[in-house]
Amino acid sequence: MQNRSPFFSVIVPIFGVEKYLPQCINSILTQTFNDFELILVDDGSKDSCPKICDDFAKNDSRIKVIHKENGGLVSARQAGVEIAKGEYVACIDGDDWISSDYLSLFADAIKATGADVLCSGAVWWTNENDNKTVIFPLESGLYEKEKIKKEIFSWLIEDKNGRYFPNNLWAKVFTLEVYKQQQQLINTFVKIGEDSACVKPCIYRANKLMILPDCNYYYRQIQSSMTKKKKAFDWNGPEIIALHFEQTIPMNEVDFQQQVYRNCVHNLFNVVLSQFYQNKSYKQIRIDMIHEIERPYYKNAIRHAKFSFGTKGWFACMLLRNKFFFLIRILNRFR
Repeated sequence: MQNRSPFFSVIVPIFGVEKYLPQCINSILTQTFNDFELILVDDGSKDSCPKICDDFAKNDSRIKVIHKENGGLVSARQAGVEIAKGEYVACIDGDDWISSDYLSLFADAIKATGADVLCSGAVWWTNENDNKTVIFPLESGLYEKEKIKKEIFSWLIEDKNGRYFPNNLWAKVFTLEVYKQQQQLINTFVKIGEDSACVKPCIYRANKLMILPDCNYYYRQIQSSMTKKKKAFDWNGPEIIALHFEQTIPMNEVDFQQQVYRNCVHNLFNVVLSQFYQNKSYKQIRIDMIHEIERPYYKNAIRHAKFSFGTKGWFACMLLRNKFFFLIRILNRFR
C-alpha cells in the first residue's frame, strides 16, 4: 500500500442502483490513469449495493467502502470526502459511468495548468438509441481569476435571462481543499439543488478554472430518478439554498444578491408547480401555497427578482407575484 496520497479521490454515493453499479465501478477501476482511491459510500441501500461494494473492495486495495444509515446525497458525499486523501476529488454518481481516459484527461490538464477546478461536457444517455452529447457551455481553455470574474460571475448563480453556470458536480474535478470545505457546509436537509449549493461557491473561490472540450462522462437519465418522480418538493429547499449562497459567496460583488433572488424564485416556482402532484383538492393546495409564498424571504425574493421581459423567469415571477395558481396548475398538466 502506497504511503503518499493518491492524485484523485473518486467519490461515489450509492443508493438503490444495483442494476447499474457494477458498470460504474468497473469503468473507474479500468482507467488508464490509475493513481486514485475509490470511495464507495453506501447510503443505507436496501438492495444488493452493499454486497456489490464489499465484493469489489475484496479484490482491489484502491477501494474504500463506507456503510452508513440513509441520510441522502449530501450526507453521503460528506461522509466520502471526510476520509478522502487525494489531491483532487472527482464525483461520480452510482448509476453513471466514465470512459477509460476520463481521469487521464483531467490529470493531464491539471499538470499543464495547475487549475483548482476543472469541468467537461457529458453524454446524456437514456439508451443506445437515445443519447446526446452535451458540450460544456463555455469555450474550452484556462480561465484565471480575472477572466473568471469577467466571464462567469455575471451568470454564476442566475442571470436575467435564466442562464447559470452548470450545477452538476459530476463531470467536474476539484482540489480536495476547495471541495471539502464547501461540501461540508451544505445542510443535509437539501434534496433538490444540492449540487448547485456546492458548485457555485467552489467556482467563486477558484483561482484557475479549466474547461475541457471532452465529453467522457456518461450521465444516465432514469425516469425514476429523484428529479423526475412526480412528488411535491419541500417548501424549505429554495430558502435554504438561497441562504447558503448568501453565507458562502459575498453578496456585495457584482449582482450576486440579485442572482440569488432570481435563483430562489426559479426554485420556488418548481416547488409550487410540484404541489399539484399531491392528492389534495385544488382549494387546499392553493391555501397552502398562499401561506408558504408569504414567508418573508420568499416575499422579498419575488418582489426584488428582476428577469428580462418575456423570459421563462419573468413569466414564473409574474405568476407567483400575482398568485395565478390556476395557470400554474395548467402548466403542471402539460409538463
